[in-house]
Amino acid sequence: MFLEYFDLKRPGWDADALAALLTRLQESGYQSLTLDAHAVVARYGQMPGEFALPPAIAAAGTFADVLIPPAQRQARLVLARQGADTLRAVVLGRSQHEVRMSATAAKMHLEAVLGGRIGDMMVDENGRAGLVRFRAEALPALHLAGNGRSGVEVRNPAAAQLLISLRRQPQVHQKATVLASQVAALAPDRPADQTREQLEQLVGDGILDRWHVVVCRESGQWLAFSPTAEEARSFLALHLNCPHCGRSVGEEQVDTAYRLGTEVEAYLSDNRWICDLVETSLRKMGVESVAFHPGAGAADGAAWYYGSVLLFRATDAAPTAADVDALDAAAAALEAQGWHVDALGVSNTPAPPETRGRVTVIGGLSTLDTVFEDILADSRRRLLASLLPAQLQPVVVPLAALLPAS
Repeated sequence: MFLEYFDLKRPGWDADALAALLTRLQESGYQSLTLDAHAVVARYGQMPGEFALPPAIAAAGTFADVLIPPAQRQARLVLARQGADTLRAVVLGRSQHEVRMSATAAKMHLEAVLGGRIGDMMVDENGRAGLVRFRAEALPALHLAGNGRSGVEVRNPAAAQLLISLRRQPQVHQKATVLASQVAALAPDRPADQTREQLEQLVGDGILDRWHVVVCRESGQWLAFSPTAEEARSFLALHLNCPHCGRSVGEEQVDTAYRLGTEVEAYLSDNRWICDLVETSLRKMGVESVAFHPGAGAADGAAWYYGSVLLFRATDAAPTAADVDALDAAAAALEAQGWHVDALGVSNTPAPPETRGRVTVIGGLSTLDTVFEDILADSRRRLLASLLPAQLQPVVVPLAALLPAS
């Protein structure tokens, strides 16, 4: 279940105004539980004309109603009065897309019914004040106000794992290098052609360097290398013999070398690549604010989602006890300021999930989406419980009014 909400403030959300609002929404195609229940009660009364809607709403004390939108029959619009001058609208649906469409339609209908711009009446939307506070207070306290970004970004898990494998290859001219003829070793579980295609994409993105090389067939020694294929072919045309095997250089092997640049090495070393994968996963799920700065403090990153703060520590190997303790302390400090905090140690090393204090250690990046889905779903359920009253009273009518006349 997904949700969005907004609060509308105007003088006098009394029973008459609420009854008129429900009636107008019904005319726009919304189905109202309060109106349906009131119609049922009215059928049992001796004098149906006496069962006007405003007195029934006034008698209920608190007001909340569940409506079915005309275009999204599976979605729900919940209206709940918050004090005398504020009406809360909560839209719920099966997906974020369904909720977004239903919320937009509800705002348009409410604007038409109430008259005037709905933006002028809106005092809160999806906890915007909490988001502003998160950016102004929590991020600086965690030393995450700057993102620490470099010129490298990898947001594809398969490409990231390929870079990690390439990082372990032998150093040639001070950079980790693999030949195209040997790329099968980088990802044994995938076809070599697919791996080469991924490497070429990384070259196109400016993440990897590509050299064209001439290699001695017997010794494997490099005879020549160049960033361009034309220069490599020019070398093959020379009347030279290989100093290692004696063959003409024109008979030697031509290959392509993929090289890990210095900037990429730093990107992988500080685990920024894991942070980028975490951010991609969260934004895909509708998390609006995500900030990362690896190595700046106890947490490498933080995100805000409907009043909850997610803290992360990203490591290639399993987080150490010191990492977990530092993250636990950071979570405790935020909770003392009134935030609900989910703290996660995110590791590239497969390992059974382990919980220590406030920190959940996740081993293996393949489980990120599943873990985040559960955490965000819990955040939405917790938020919904705080937004709406626990009980619904569609109508309150004296029992005597429904019994036969004496």
